[in-house]
This record gives sequence, C-alpha cells and structure tokens, in this order.
Amino acid sequence: MLITLHGNTVQHSNILTDVHIASMTGYQGIEIHSGKLLRYLINGGSAAQLKAVLDQHEIYPAAIDIIGDVEVQEPQRRREILDLSRYLCGIAAEIGCPTIQLNAFNALDHLSWNQLLRETADNIAEIADIGKEYGIRFQYEGAAWTRICSLSDCLKLLESVDRPNVGLLVDYWHFWAQGDTTPEQLSRIPAELIYGVHICDGTRTDNAEDLKYENEYRGYFPGEGELPVDLWTDAVISTGYDGIVSGEIMSDRLWEYDNIEMARNMCVKLKEYTSATHA
Repeated sequence: MLITLHGNTVQHSNILTDVHIASMTGYQGIEIHSGKLLRYLINGGSAAQLKAVLDQHEIYPAAIDIIGDVEVQEPQRRREILDLSRYLCGIAAEIGCPTIQLNAFNALDHLSWNQLLRETADNIAEIADIGKEYGIRFQYEGAAWTRICSLSDCLKLLESVDRPNVGLLVDYWHFWAQGDTTPEQLSRIPAELIYGVHICDGTRTDNAEDLKYENEYRGYFPGEGELPVDLWTDAVISTGYDGIVSGEIMSDRLWEYDNIEMARNMCVKLKEYTSATHA
C-alpha cells in the first residue's frame, strides 16, 4: 500500500511544509488538506510551484480532502460547490492528483431518506461529470453523524450516482462510530470500489449528534484508542485492496504537538498495520 500523510494529522502547518514533513518522515504520498491548498493559492501560490515541490521531494499527491456540503440544493450554494469542484479538478489535474474526497453533511436532513439519497446522488453525479473532463475521480466518505454514513448507505449512494469515477473512502472511525458497519461487511465488498483508506482510532458515543464534534473522540494514534484497528485493517486487506492509506487525527490537543514527531509516529503505525506480516 502507498503510505500517505494526511494533512489533518499536521493541521497547523502549511501545505509546502506538509510536503517537506512527509519526505522527512518516511511517507510516499500526501493527502492534501483542501483548506491549506486554497489558502496557498489565494496567497500567491500556484499549482505549478506546488508540483515542483512535490516532485523535488518525490511525494505523490494522492488525494485532496475535501469538498464538503455536496448535497446542498440552495441554488447559490450549490453553484459555489460546483464552481469549487471545477476549480479543484483543474488544480488536481495540474499537480497529478487523481482523487478528490467528497462529503455530504446535514443540509437535507429534513427530507425523506429516498429523497435525500436521490438529491445527494444527483449532485455528486454532476460533480463526477465535471471531474471526468479533467480525468479526476472522487471518493465519498460517510461522516458518522450524517444520514448517509453506514457502508450499506454509502454503497446505495454509489449505485444511485452511477458514475465510474466515484468510489468509496473507508474511514475506520466514521464507520465504527456510527455503529451499523462491521469489518466483516467491509471484507465482502469489491476492492475496486475502495479509492482510499483512513486508518484511525478513537472513542465513540451513543449520542449520534455528538459525533459531529470529532475532535473530542479522535485524539489517538492507531492502536491507542478503543477502535479495533487490526480487525478493520484485516478486512481491508482481505478485499485485495492495495492502494492509498493515510492516518487521520482530529484533535486540538495533539495538533499542538511537534508536527514532525506526529507525522513520524503516524507513519510507523501505518506501516505496522499494513505490513504483510500483519495480514
């Protein structure tokens, strides 16, 4: 598997520093934090300059994380999401990044399940068609506090979207915390549906509303929380998946630690869990 530094693990550094840290601490790639990318571009950076830094450090731009609110129907906000999607697709193509993460949140919670699924799928299909023009694909993550969050829900969404460039992001914590997905279920899906994997750990609560406060539950390196990381990793490996993996930490406390040590520790953990001997 390709071991990738997630921009959220070193939240308070900028994107060029993320690339440097990844090269220093044993990673092959980087999962680019979209906020850092946009801030870099707004303040005078360019895709060409970023690509040069990535090439210099031999770091692969594995994915951009994230375009959120992809379900929204309010016309102006929907147009903003589509415009952002086109812009990021252009940047991704220029730097050689194949994948962008998509998330739907809570804008359509007032709708019936079938209507929510249909309208979310329609929006994602339109984003996917934009991506096709640039050769970009999309990985959908079901956030634990949203209504499209279990593995079965996400698979229904992919079926409704019906685009060959839309697949699944497997985030251990989101699937585990929402409680309706098991490693056994994950082990039965085709590997080609998985575009990326977040190996992460944490705790959880029975109050689904509270799960949106991720930073209170995800302040752990893999193997240090309550999530059975080994079982989820074995499930991923059993599908035959051999692609991008990153380790995502969401923690105000840990974000104040030394970024280099954070990245190095996470890289060691990722290699331990994805090694052939573990499988």
